[in-house]
Order: sequence, then structure tokens, then C-alpha cells
Amino acid sequence: MMRFPARGLAVFGLLVVSVFVLTGCWNPFAPDPGKTKPRPPADYHERLTPDDVIHNIETAYVWEDLDEYLDCLSEDFVFYPNEEDVQQNPEEIPPEWYKSDERRVHENMFSDNPPEGMPVVDEVKLTLTTSSIVHDEGPDPVDPLDDIYIYTVDVDLRVFTEGGTVYLATAPSEFHFRVDTDQQGDGGEPWWEIFQWFDLNPATPGPARGTAQDPLTERVSLGELLSLFSR
Repeated sequence: MMRFPARGLAVFGLLVVSVFVLTGCWNPFAPDPGKTKPRPPADYHERLTPDDVIHNIETAYVWEDLDEYLDCLSEDFVFYPNEEDVQQNPEEIPPEWYKSDERRVHENMFSDNPPEGMPVVDEVKLTLTTSSIVHDEGPDPVDPLDDIYIYTVDVDLRVFTEGGTVYLATAPSEFHFRVDTDQQGDGGEPWWEIFQWFDLNPATPGPARGTAQDPLTERVSLGELLSLFSR
């Protein structure tokens, strides 16, 4: 067996790395750039407050992380699309969606190879801005475990596809939070989860297309956007 001095191996390794870096072939110290642009670090929070849940949902969308997104939802979670969407398109948009539906929708949205006929997503941007908070102390005002928080949140969801189309959904939603009875913090602190999500309005009125300098932009409701990936 041939043996090489440790110093020699180190020098050799540095030379190899330098060659690859200088030729632009590979940088072993650079992170995987992902689908497109660099993204902020995935700093998920413990779900100690409803605001932590909102932060984790935004982060999960940016990183297209299905498990982290679903972790924010209760097992009996229900999404209620806007009633106008349901009435106008009952075949595509059901009156209630459950956690299993959310899993299917977001598996397809976050996939590099979605089922045939669905758009391939290049990037997702989600901004959730809280406009009001209602605290329901529940039957026992002393017991925080039966508390409910109702957040009215302005949703801005932009889905950029490989074909250049940008699907834009902007409308207020209502998030209903309660304590997660299945998970808690390391010190026994209660965690929060969403058990109901209401889409309050159809798509914001506006031009169907962007300017000539921008990619094609389609304004849709949240229910319409999610239904693109639910087939």
C-alpha cells in the first residue's frame, strides 16, 4: 500500500479544488443553488405562537418543503375556498378541502415532475400579512388549551412556472389556530396549528396579463390556483 505524507495530501486536495473552481466546473463549498435563485435560510421556528406557524408556512413555500407545510396543519384541517369560486366551477373547486387534498396539491406544486398537463413550477413566493387578530378564550378562560385565535391575513401568492406564466393570487384569508395536542416544545410548551383556512374573496380585479416587459401574469383566486395542481 502506498502512503503519502498528510501535508502532501492536503496540498494535492487544494490543487484539485482550485482547478475545478477556476474552470467553473464545480464548487464543493457552494450550496446547491436549487431550481433558480438563492433563497434565504430555512429557519423554521418552534410553533409557540400563531405567528410562528405563519412564518413556517411562508418558509415552507419558499423552500417548497411539503413536510414542513403539512406540519403546520391539524389532522382534521379544512380549507374553505371562496363560495363564488365553488359556485362558478364546482367540478374543479369543491366546497371543502382536507389535509389529504393539501398533500396532493402541494406534492404536485413542489414537484420537478408533476403529472402530465400540470404546470412545472420554477419558483414560489408567498407573503402573509396579518391585518387583524381575534382571541377567543374558549369555554374555560383560565385554560389556554381551548383558546382559539382567528387571524385575518392578506395572502399574496405568486407561482412562477417554467413556461413563463406567473399565477398571482391576492386576497384576504382567515386562519383559525388552536393548540396542537399531538406535538409540543422540548420543555412542554404548547405548539399551535391551523385547523381552518377560509378564502374570503375571489381574485383581486386587475389586468389578466402583465406588461410587454413582464412574463405573462394570470390573476386567479386562491382556490383557482390550488385547483391547477389538484387533478
